[in-house]
Amino acid sequence: MKLPVIRFDCKYFEGSKPCFANKQYGVFCGNCAYYEKDKNITAEFPSIPGFNETIANDKISGIIIVKLDAVGDVLRTTSVLQSLKNKYPNSKIDWITKKKSAAVLKDNRLIENIYIDTELKNVQNPFYDIAINLDTGKESCSIMSSIDAKEKFGYILANAKPYPVNSLASEWYLMGVDDNFKKQNQKTYHKIIHEICALDYRNSKPILEISEEKRTRAAFINNKFKLHNYQDFILINLGGGNRWQYKKWTKEGYAELINKLSTGKPNSAIGAVAGEEDRDFYNEVLAMVEKKDNVIPLGCENSTEDFICIVYLADKIFTSDSLAFHIATALGKYVVVIVGPTSYTELDVFGKGKILYSSKVNCLVCYLNTCPKAVTCMNTIDANDVISYFL
Repeated sequence: MKLPVIRFDCKYFEGSKPCFANKQYGVFCGNCAYYEKDKNITAEFPSIPGFNETIANDKISGIIIVKLDAVGDVLRTTSVLQSLKNKYPNSKIDWITKKKSAAVLKDNRLIENIYIDTELKNVQNPFYDIAINLDTGKESCSIMSSIDAKEKFGYILANAKPYPVNSLASEWYLMGVDDNFKKQNQKTYHKIIHEICALDYRNSKPILEISEEKRTRAAFINNKFKLHNYQDFILINLGGGNRWQYKKWTKEGYAELINKLSTGKPNSAIGAVAGEEDRDFYNEVLAMVEKKDNVIPLGCENSTEDFICIVYLADKIFTSDSLAFHIATALGKYVVVIVGPTSYTELDVFGKGKILYSSKVNCLVCYLNTCPKAVTCMNTIDANDVISYFL
């Protein structure tokens, strides 16, 4: 697509997220009165070219992907791997990521080498046929700009600001800087990133390998919590991080759902889990949960590997738009995901589950970190709206 008027040289324009004027007042560059020239920018921004394939598919041998974090974003991006191998059958794919994200790439049969971003100097191949960066974060764009490749897809730096390599990356770029455009999106993330990379999209899922090591660890967790004593295992993920206040459901909602499930399904294990950053939230929810033998507190201190194993053991999962959701879809699990400030249209359960969001508010996909409203996307959904998907 062709981008609308964008004041790339505005001191408030970052290229990776909406500026304050877009966030607070809903205005964008073409009709914005808050423009101020960034005095540090003296060079022109380059034109954004269209895309024309210049290398024969069977001649592509080296591909590198830059995707650093968050962990869930890294995992969901693996949906492009099989499509890349289908289009470029002779290719070997390397991946640059952060240490905390490497666990979801480990053992992936389609990745040749995994490099930690601080080890970029150790990348074995100094030259690639294709380099892909699907993130507009400055760190990712800086790494992408330093890679020598014949063809690039995604984002680089121009005048120290994230910038599309070509027009294939323009639509996702605009979604990142204009909340109004973001709200109009009807495409899943997987379709979007395929389009950025000039790939055919055929509903390919993320890929997460369960190695023998993970299976052994999963068996240990199964025995530790005696999950095998139950008919099935329903996992309630209480986590969602602290970036967005209402990415998580309400404490009362989680507690009521667990209480209803533990009573209505006495032969099912009802597990509760969260991440370390959600420890206080987790403890407050568990304090409201009735103590029953089939309620299994799985804690907040699980490593990423153990967290993967817990989701692997579950038959059904209820979660926010978070790492647990992306693990569940990669493993082909039945998953119900509750969505508030983030984009529900970008998500896909691949025919196994439900994307749940409130029909009682008109401010979804706001991407606000905090919310001043009394009636919100999360408190207008109660346990009765959720439990039917698990009975």
